[in-house]
Amino acid sequence: MVEFNRNVKQTIGTIPSVVSVERNSFAPRKSIILTNTSIGGQVITLGIDDEAANGEGIVLYAGGNWQDSTESGYKPTQKQITAISSAADGVLSIQERMGD
Repeated sequence: MVEFNRNVKQTIGTIPSVVSVERNSFAPRKSIILTNTSIGGQVITLGIDDEAANGEGIVLYAGGNWQDSTESGYKPTQKQITAISSAADGVLSIQERMGD
């Protein structure tokens, strides 16, 4: 079994950007944790398999997080995930685990 971990911070702006690409059966997503680590009060909104739009979908206030994993008893989404910030220079910390 091969497992890959991705631990990064990504600056999020006021235009939607991809934070995790769609996964395939060769390296499916096992878990993902997205945390809003912005220090300027930015609110970050996530979109799963759809372009993120402010306030529509999964809304993360400063310090808030969203996670999806096999530990919760089901298969996590394999779809593309995008994010948008309520103001410039939002920061999203990404921890993602993939493997076969």
